[in-house]
Amino acid sequence: MYLTFILYCAVLKLFAREYEVDGEVKETIYKIDGSVQLVKSSKYTVFVKDCSWLIQTTDQDFAGNPILVRETSCVNGTQIYEVQGPGSTSGLNIATIVSNNVPVGETDDYLVCHLWLMYASGCYFANLTTNWLTPAYDLNASAPVNPELKREAKWNLADGPGSLPLNVVYIDERDHSTNATYVMTGVTNVGTIQLASGFVFELRIHHRFAPGPTLPGESVPEYRIRKRAVATVTSVRPVCTRYDLLPAAKGNTYVVDQRLPSPTPTNTLSYFVKNGVKWLSLNDAQNKYIAQPIPRKNRFPVFFAMLLILTAVPLLFLVKNRRK
Repeated sequence: MYLTFILYCAVLKLFAREYEVDGEVKETIYKIDGSVQLVKSSKYTVFVKDCSWLIQTTDQDFAGNPILVRETSCVNGTQIYEVQGPGSTSGLNIATIVSNNVPVGETDDYLVCHLWLMYASGCYFANLTTNWLTPAYDLNASAPVNPELKREAKWNLADGPGSLPLNVVYIDERDHSTNATYVMTGVTNVGTIQLASGFVFELRIHHRFAPGPTLPGESVPEYRIRKRAVATVTSVRPVCTRYDLLPAAKGNTYVVDQRLPSPTPTNTLSYFVKNGVKWLSLNDAQNKYIAQPIPRKNRFPVFFAMLLILTAVPLLFLVKNRRK
């Protein structure tokens, strides 16, 4: 009985936890010649309760003004919900549902994947039975390209099974070199939970692009970088103040359900929601996705937005592979 009680307490400690993390993240993407292609900055809050999580990011322009609000979450371990928009009642939000437990971006400047890995992946690592992970940072692992893509990895957890990673290294299977790294820059505590107080993500590449750091005693950089993200934690709280961890939105929302067969721009498996966002079950989505027409005044912006979503990833994939 005593042993059973100890095991029960261990399970509660592993999964009965909640916290919030605020911070800032900045990602730089480089061109082949090493010059800067894109800089993206965002403020974030990560909400975690047990194995459910929600990540809110607010992208900013160069003056620090908010330009795009995104909420991404997983509450059942099998589906990723995401909505992005202006954060106000004006304008149109775009939402997606994907069958996955890892938030993989469909654009090269996606930041949520980094924040999830370092601050909301405790249950993911606790349930692993292999060291081959979904490379959340790689758009080639996104739903429209290859959601089954895995990459060998090694990592260090802060405090054993169920805790968050402090460092993660992904291996390139072609030559066993380092493909990408997440390295903590410090450690902080939120209650009894340890997590990185900041981290640096780097996507490496074999040649060209921006040089990585030159090691002591070396005259040339050890590696080259396609992109680098630097995140800093500004505050933590040992509570989760969001009761509902499904994403919320203001204004009208166009929901694209990627749990269903692949859509086309003219025959989209989707539905339109007025005044917020509503997340339908798979059965309800199958029955309703075309039954509710898009208001006439919103048809062109919705079609244009969907066209961008459905063509951006294949185009980036082709360009990326053509450059190799």
